[in-house]
Amino acid sequence: MKSIPHFEAVDIRRKVSMKAAIGLMKSAFAALSDKSVVVPLRTVIESKDGKGVALFMPSYSSSWNLFGLKMVSVFPGNTKDPVVQGKMLVMDGANGKPLALLDAASVTALRTGAASGLATDLLANKNASSLAVFGTGAQAWSQVEGILAVRKIEEIMIKGTSAEKEERFCQQITEVYGVRCKPLENFGLLKKAHIVCTATTSFQPLFTLSMLAPGTHINAVGSFKPEMREIGSDVMCASKLIVDQREAVLSEAGDVMIPIKEGLLTPERIHAELGELVSKGKQGRSSSKQITVFKSVGNAVQDLAIANYLINGEGK
Repeated sequence: MKSIPHFEAVDIRRKVSMKAAIGLMKSAFAALSDKSVVVPLRTVIESKDGKGVALFMPSYSSSWNLFGLKMVSVFPGNTKDPVVQGKMLVMDGANGKPLALLDAASVTALRTGAASGLATDLLANKNASSLAVFGTGAQAWSQVEGILAVRKIEEIMIKGTSAEKEERFCQQITEVYGVRCKPLENFGLLKKAHIVCTATTSFQPLFTLSMLAPGTHINAVGSFKPEMREIGSDVMCASKLIVDQREAVLSEAGDVMIPIKEGLLTPERIHAELGELVSKGKQGRSSSKQITVFKSVGNAVQDLAIANYLINGEGK
């Protein structure tokens, strides 16, 4: 069989800018909320020793005439190998022919950052200029990139698992983007943040409601299992909640599922899917003092939108 194109990390980032990716996410989330794409809930298989998981994410779009299947492994304890690894296979929707293989880690980081960029553009206050990021990995980097694409950020604060990681991340951000970046030395500084992004594998809330300033917008993208959570019940109950997909979040996101189990939140408190803000005219933020949360577990339609762009040049 003739070999198919392989889009590696360097190819994907060279061909798809963050600005382009944010535009692709508009189309992807609109299609998801309009139910014009087929995206079954992903399958999660945990390794026997509990050190990691494999995620299988299928998708199909008749408009793009593509099938997609992304397989990603997540091993938070990896030191020599990347935490997130995998491939995405794309097939022709007309005849099932394999069309391309994509580096899944790069696609995941890009589309996750772009989704947060889109959510921030729709939900954060227009004058937001300070960003706090929890995490120092590839996902955290893409969060910074996505936010910088839609808001004029003057200061970034970073919270990682070690001072060394924080310092290295901050130095790289300043070198690449020319934005002042420093470690989040204490949680009292969190009140200075207009936007907060969480990109961790935490099982415990990272901060409390009292640590946030009125009007904060939060992008919560790290947790993807029912027992994981980055955002506490106090924050969830006090915020306007927007999600990538209701069904997925109610099945996978501990940030939402745990307060529901506690009787503090109901599924009806989900204000909208992001696609409903894009295509159905639903209101996002209703006041400058309101706290907004975009909770995402990631959706395969995002991956397929980027694959379509790479293969067919859509949006160019």
